[in-house]
Amino acid sequence: NRIKMITNIIELIMKKVIFLFCFILLMFFTLAFKSSTINTFPLFGKMIILDIGHGGEDPGSVYKDEYEKDYNLTFGTSLKKELESLGATVIMTREGDYDLSSPVAPKRKRSDFNNRIKLVNENNPDMYLSLHMNYLNDSKYYGTQVFYSDVNSQNKSIAESIQKEVNKYFNYNKSTKEIGNDKYMYKNINARGVLIEYGFISNSRDRNYLKHDEYRNELSKVITKGIIEYFT
Repeated sequence: NRIKMITNIIELIMKKVIFLFCFILLMFFTLAFKSSTINTFPLFGKMIILDIGHGGEDPGSVYKDEYEKDYNLTFGTSLKKELESLGATVIMTREGDYDLSSPVAPKRKRSDFNNRIKLVNENNPDMYLSLHMNYLNDSKYYGTQVFYSDVNSQNKSIAESIQKEVNKYFNYNKSTKEIGNDKYMYKNINARGVLIEYGFISNSRDRNYLKHDEYRNELSKVITKGIIEYFT
């Protein structure tokens, strides 16, 4: 009986040792996987909405026969691909040549704005990025500039993080700018996010660069780096 009791105690201790070993091993692999996920997919678990400006009957800014709406969709698609490659879940407000207005809306533009606002607010993303091209009569201006509203206290930080990376990479000296409360859409979006005027359709340099996959992918990577810097 004494030997049997000692044997039972040893078996119990061994079971506890094995359980503890398995638990430690499981924790090690869990932490290793988590670390690997963070390093490989730094935007894993983040939902980002890309608000692709204009579309359909609304061309946005126009230069000769070139429309902002087309540039927005092409660049937005490149940015979506880059964000997804790093783990983000990305929703685009449009994936074709159409706006978001209701078919029977008496005020098409207001309806378009309202549906964009609703889409962003109802999905409550970790971030939204509104993509547009700038236009000035003076064609010498070029490059990417980030704008923010004061509706969400985080918007300025996001804008500064993205602008910092853009300035550093492209050797710009641009500062972020606050969007006035007269801009209907941005004062009604509750989620954190910014407006990125990623180029000037009035500038030949920006138009030519944005026609090439290489530049769109390059700019997408720089913007994404700024987003990652903000989240970390």
